[in-house]
Amino acid sequence: MIADGYLAYAVYQFFSEGGTRCYVIRAAKGSAATLTKAETVPMGSLIVRAASEGTWGNTLSAVVADETALPGNSVRSDYFKLSIADGGVLETFDNLSMDETQPDHVLKRVNSKWVELVDSGADRPPNASTNLTGGLNGETLLAPDWAGANGFIKAFDPVDGINIVAIPDALGDASVTRDAYTYCTNRKDCFFVADTPQNLDAQAAANFRSNTGNFNSSFAAIYYPWISISDPLTGMIKPTPPSGAIVGIYSHTDVARGVHKAPAGIEVGYLKSAIGVERVISKGEHDALNPVGVNVIRSFPGAGNVVWGARTLSADSEWKYVNVRRLFLYIEETIDEGTQWVVFEPNTPMLWGRVKRNITAFLTNLWRDGALFGTTAAEAFFVKVDAENNPPEVVDAGRLIIEVGVAPVKPAEFVIIRISQKTLGKAG
Repeated sequence: MIADGYLAYAVYQFFSEGGTRCYVIRAAKGSAATLTKAETVPMGSLIVRAASEGTWGNTLSAVVADETALPGNSVRSDYFKLSIADGGVLETFDNLSMDETQPDHVLKRVNSKWVELVDSGADRPPNASTNLTGGLNGETLLAPDWAGANGFIKAFDPVDGINIVAIPDALGDASVTRDAYTYCTNRKDCFFVADTPQNLDAQAAANFRSNTGNFNSSFAAIYYPWISISDPLTGMIKPTPPSGAIVGIYSHTDVARGVHKAPAGIEVGYLKSAIGVERVISKGEHDALNPVGVNVIRSFPGAGNVVWGARTLSADSEWKYVNVRRLFLYIEETIDEGTQWVVFEPNTPMLWGRVKRNITAFLTNLWRDGALFGTTAAEAFFVKVDAENNPPEVVDAGRLIIEVGVAPVKPAEFVIIRISQKTLGKAG
């Protein structure tokens, strides 16, 4: 963990709240002179180097000692034991050799989560304890570095499996929030969970959302206030941005109840990792914050600390609920991926019928799970793939147009999704 950094805590909270899979980007920039890995001076022919850049590596030390004798054998003078120490925690690798022809060669045997090794010869390192030094954190990050046009968030571009994004170390910066939800909007398959800055009262939080940030996006939601956790490193109480815990709530709710369930409430919204909130919010304050799209974390006697809001940052009432936007993201992504097989198929009424049956089966299951509004499937959704929306000029252009209308649980009205797939096969 990095001093004054919140990423590690956010990941810890994500899994504590029931999250299942997490992709992490380390944000650091600088030249070779300002962003470096800590390492030892040469220890014989061995250099021990931190696994990544930063001052965190300066807390490590490498300890070389005689190998532990194998049963029935004496200690071999050309073998050694290497331990990597980080405070009181050790990684130990025994019976190592600098002879690259041996199966016990140090580069073949050492699999450390903290360091990498450089072998420049056959000399056994001397017995010693050596600190790693020289690690530097690089240059100060600016707002565009996080999620701007060339920001670190772009590392997620090739990752198709993400659907929730958070940047806890942005500390509620307004421009980072706008950049991040713009990224999610452009991708059309993920949702940004934003934090407010620390130490805001209720009026300041409302002002940050509506005036300072002037946010407007159905692809993002903001949460307030910060929460307190028990620091797993020190056992002390530590305030942290709530986004790590919130994305854990999202993930757990998706699995336990479905993406259509709002990630909030006494049961689903209970924050197991929080032992308190930075500021106790009254009902009156909540009633002022919720309509402007600030999702409040409240502390209730007997219920604990719970997420008590599920609004997006959108000014469009059709998209004001987190679960509605994320339900549509799920439906669009599933239908898009589930109809890839039509590419190169003959674009005929037979194909249209197959596509309609597949999508209808998927949406029927959603309706039965309670994700769609309506007493019958016909009230809950429609699927249109016919000659009306696929006239000859569309077919000749190698396209298949699918129209899907669904009635989400809230609001109870149709919202049209228009999906187009390339079909390079000719009709007939």
